[in-house]
Amino acid sequence: MGGTLNTEWKSICCAVQGRGHAKKNLPCQDKVARLEENGVQVIALADGAGSAALSHYGAQCVVNRATAFIGDRFFDLIAQEDGRSVTLEILNVILQALKDEAELHDCALKDLASTLLIAAVGDGKFFLAHLGDGVIGYLNEDGLKVASIPDNGEFSNETVFVTSANAAARMRIFKGALKNISGFILMSDGSEQSLYNKRKKTLAGAVKRLMHRTCLIDGEILMPQLEEALSSVVASNTQDDCSVAILARTSAQLPPLDALPMSERQELFQIRGSHALRKVSKEISCCDKICELLKRPLTLRQVARRLYVKRLHAKKKLRRLLKAGVIRKDNHCYETVSC
Repeated sequence: MGGTLNTEWKSICCAVQGRGHAKKNLPCQDKVARLEENGVQVIALADGAGSAALSHYGAQCVVNRATAFIGDRFFDLIAQEDGRSVTLEILNVILQALKDEAELHDCALKDLASTLLIAAVGDGKFFLAHLGDGVIGYLNEDGLKVASIPDNGEFSNETVFVTSANAAARMRIFKGALKNISGFILMSDGSEQSLYNKRKKTLAGAVKRLMHRTCLIDGEILMPQLEEALSSVVASNTQDDCSVAILARTSAQLPPLDALPMSERQELFQIRGSHALRKVSKEISCCDKICELLKRPLTLRQVARRLYVKRLHAKKKLRRLLKAGVIRKDNHCYETVSC
């Protein structure tokens, strides 16, 4: 099967409470956000300082302000040649937002301390910013790579925050042409325990799978799956909160539905392997045909007519694909998530 690749970027982000915080009845201090506007997609992640009493408020404020600012100023920041100026501009905007937040909660600025990780794409360009621990990774034609490693200073349990005096000197900025990059991931130090090898400075293979699922599955279906994976698998390796934020697009590394092997399409379509091989093959073929049809939005009536079946039968097939998350419904029309 063939077809051209879809260059549309998709994003998803998720944060779950760690076992240590759950035992102490403390809120999740990891916060994530994503934004799409003006042709720019932004994801951000902040890990609130464990020593800061209200860092969960600070982390939320930081990701909200960061995504809004980068979304609005992306092309100006890309054009800026002075990295120091870019760093100061980002931090000044965030610190002003945190000062307002501190007034709201009647607390000191340090009580809202958090790290900050950002990834943004637009018009063939990318922008990354990293302050503190956690990891920023990406995927290109050569596989998974690490763009920015954790900044833990002299000790593994120490890091720098947006409220730190040396934040401007420690923030890392990366920008350039996307070329063959097809995915970015931000992760907090809790998720880092399972998804990043500190000794080898490499990302786990599961990261690529998460990126691929971001491309193929509707966010509303993928989100509970991602929450379950973070809660049951990733969080089991740490006491800390766990969070990830992902930006991805289909590519040779992350192929669209019609370029996947039959076994992978069977898994995505949630077709049980206990059926006779001929029946499984027939079911997959039918799902393939519907996904091909829905590369352009169609109503139930239009789908039924193109399949030469009754609407009730077509609705049953569409329900399967909606449940799998490979198609979505918008008003009365259905369309494939990844073309």
